[in-house]
Amino acid sequence: MNTIEDYYEQLAETYDEDRFGRSYGCYVDQMERDVLNNWLAQVSPTDVVDLGCGTGRLLDFAMTGVDASAAMLKVAGRKRPDRQLIQAALPSLELLANQSFQTAICFHVLMHLQPAVIEQSLSALARIIKPGGMLIIDLPSQQRRNLNRRPPSATGWHGNTAATLADVERWAGSQWRVVQWRGILFFPIHRLPEFARSWFKRLDGLIGRSPLRRYASYHLYQLKRRT
Repeated sequence: MNTIEDYYEQLAETYDEDRFGRSYGCYVDQMERDVLNNWLAQVSPTDVVDLGCGTGRLLDFAMTGVDASAAMLKVAGRKRPDRQLIQAALPSLELLANQSFQTAICFHVLMHLQPAVIEQSLSALARIIKPGGMLIIDLPSQQRRNLNRRPPSATGWHGNTAATLADVERWAGSQWRVVQWRGILFFPIHRLPEFARSWFKRLDGLIGRSPLRRYASYHLYQLKRRT
């Protein structure tokens, strides 16, 4: 079976257009950017590392990008030649110095890892983030999957790991504290006509900050590095 690295190696050249060049992908991108613009409003990109940067979609927010796929980094390098790009895969971050960043973002990555590896990855990230620094991650909502009665993925890794707040707090251990979290993609946007999708964005954002956020498709967590 192909690994997650193999999967993205094959997708690299068409990834941007296939995933984020369409209406659904643009919706996801805008929802994520709204949260990052809010949570990183006072943080300079020079102090941020993007773990799982892929082709560089979110390198507006970070001067350093890390990814396991050489092919994805090649595309990112063409798009953002001013960024430092490093090939590495969680939880192995030996190429990054201790406490070298104030903030890390890690989107569309942890969902591909087993829970034990997520816990190891959060510990590895604690080493490279300064005390009091921030980590922003995303994970599919386990409550939403329970609601939809979604069976486990047959592939065993592709977006198969979902979580609750309690799971994230357990994986964070003694090194991280969950400061806040939000939900995105409450509505089944992929099932709506393209012309109607943008109308739901504001409402989606409001629900993502309400008690109903647990039933959104994805949860975004802001964690603080304990001192």
